[in-house]
Parts: sequence; C-alpha cells; structure tokens
Amino acid sequence: MVNQNSSSLITKKRPSWWHHVDIPRLNTNSVLEAKILRKTPRSLYLDLGQYGIGIVWGAEFSRSAKYIEELKENDVVHVKVLNPENEFGMVDVALQDNPQDNQYRWIKDLMNNNQTIVGKVVSANRGGLLIKINDIQGFLPTSQMSEKHFPRVEGGDKEKILEALEELIGQDIEVKIINFNPALGKIIFSEKKIEEDAVKDIIDKLKVGDQVEGSLNKIINGGAIINLKDYPQVKAFLPLEEVSWTPIDKLEDIIKPDQVYRFQIISINKNQKIILSLRAQKEDPVLKKLQQYQPQQVIKGKVHKFIPFGALIQIEDDVFGFIHSSEFGGVEAMQQKLALNQELEFIIDAINLNEKRINLRLKEKTLNQSNE
Repeated sequence: MVNQNSSSLITKKRPSWWHHVDIPRLNTNSVLEAKILRKTPRSLYLDLGQYGIGIVWGAEFSRSAKYIEELKENDVVHVKVLNPENEFGMVDVALQDNPQDNQYRWIKDLMNNNQTIVGKVVSANRGGLLIKINDIQGFLPTSQMSEKHFPRVEGGDKEKILEALEELIGQDIEVKIINFNPALGKIIFSEKKIEEDAVKDIIDKLKVGDQVEGSLNKIINGGAIINLKDYPQVKAFLPLEEVSWTPIDKLEDIIKPDQVYRFQIISINKNQKIILSLRAQKEDPVLKKLQQYQPQQVIKGKVHKFIPFGALIQIEDDVFGFIHSSEFGGVEAMQQKLALNQELEFIIDAINLNEKRINLRLKEKTLNQSNE
C-alpha cells in the first residue's frame, strides 16, 4: 500500500499551468519512456516527464521484484500505463523491459499447450520440491509427484520424508505446468499430469470389444485390478461376475499372479475406467443350451424356488425358466398348488437369448395329473 506521508513524490502537485499546456492524452496501455526516481521495499517511482510521476506497486511490483532489484536511480526504462491517474494523482504503470515477462509468456504458452518440460530440482521441503527451469522456479507438491519419486515412508515420518525428497536434489525431472499466477510469480508443476495424459491417450485409442492381455495387480472387493501387458501405465478392473460363467468361491483360484490372461474390454466409462471380462473369451454354456429349445416345446422341470410374481423352474442344472403367478390366479394360489422340487410339464412361451430367460406356462391338466 502507498504511504501518502512517506515521500514528497506522492503529494507533489501538478503546477497551475498544467491544464493550459497542450499535452497528448495519456491512455491506458500507452508505452512511455521513464526514469527511475526512487525505490522502496514495496514500490518503484518513475519520472514520466510531462505526464508526472509513475508508480509500480502491488501485484505489478511483486511480479517484477527480481528485475526491480537490478534497477538504479536514473536508469531509463519503458513502462505501460495501467491507470492514467490513480487516487494519489500518480500514473499506475507496469515495467515493459522486464526480461521475466518473456519467460512468463513462455511458461504460459507451455501450460496452455500442455507441454512436457524438464526442470532441475534445486531444493526440497516436506511439502515437495522446488524446481528450476531456466531462471524461473516453481513448486512440485508431493501430491503431484509420480510413483517413481513419491516419498513412501512407513509411518509417515516427516524427517524421513524430507530426507527422501532431498535425495532428488540435482536431478532432472519431467513435469507439466498445472497452475501459473504471473502476478505472484507462482508456478505449480505436476508429474502426475504426464502420467494421466499418457493414460488418456491410450484409452482414447481403445474401444469396447478389443482384446487385451494382462496380469493380476491385486484382488480387491468385488473383483481385481489388472495390469495391461501392452500398456503398463493403464490399469483396468475385472468384476467378479465377469471371471467365469459358473459361480466361483475365490477369485484367487482362477486368476493367478505372474500369469498373463486374455481379456475383452466390455466397457469404458466416462471416467475412462476400463472394465474387462475373462469369461467373454469363452462361449456361454447356458446360452448354448438355451439355443437348443424352441417356443411351444413341451419340457419337464422342477419347482426351484418362489420369487415375486412367480416361480423359477429348473429345466437343467444351470438352465431355469420362469412361470408367472397369473397362471395360477395369484401368488398365494400358486404357492398352494405348487411345492418345491415338484416335477411338472411346461410349455415354452418365449425365449429371450439376450437375457438368457425362458418364459413358461403350465401344460393343461399337468397339475391335476401330478396331484393324483
């Protein structure tokens, strides 16, 4: 903040003849030649000649702080007008000759174009690494570090984490820029962004139905994480129900570590998560059996269990049909007339291969014959 009592430069009044002299109008973004009058810890005063006193302060001072350190009184620089007259009667300006500006423009272009760059680790703290690219420094937080460099320390001991990070000092690291604030000179780097973009590029090339090879990474609740052989950066999910056409008790009985399996991609969701199927590599045995049946065919089956609105009828060990309770006049009537494991004759009404379902109706007089 400008201190109004700190300098006569600030309170200096324009002479009485000021408004009677034909001075070109000063517009925002005009570029002027200026002479350094005075430096303070948080502001720079400049002589703008006929336009009065210029000042660099606030965010502009912070952005150019390194350049301002090199300037001396009476040095001539170029400035861009930000505000022709501020509340103190001075001209707010920004330094134009700041060599850091070109570097900042370069940094901004790198971020906008999502480019990978190489920086050198110059120091470390518990939160991450300070990385230098040319003459510009930025920060790589531990949360944005790759698995290769992330400091995995048992128990999370802060001193050991710092020791692990300090071992990286002097190394070159590939990063991308994920945040840039030129006013504060703040740059945030990321290694993870490189990995994430590489994975995205691979997934964009894959499609549902593709065959891929992979091996077990780890077993988790509901399935397994699979490492894809040809795409080491990519991990996919194998749901438990997609392992086998028949029920399994333990996934580890089917998927063994260090063995490569062939999978089919059955889904890629909006979060770019790949879902695999192992059983899709084999013909569905139930589907094969269903194809042997025809509508209107008479078959025998046992009452397997009652479910809402009907009953499941076991036709073969792994082939079931469904009969609706309306065949009996309602759920209660059905449960009174049928008994579990009771064998009856049915007629196939319809077969839905996509849902692997057979709809049944009771053969006439079958129930009476069964009860006799």
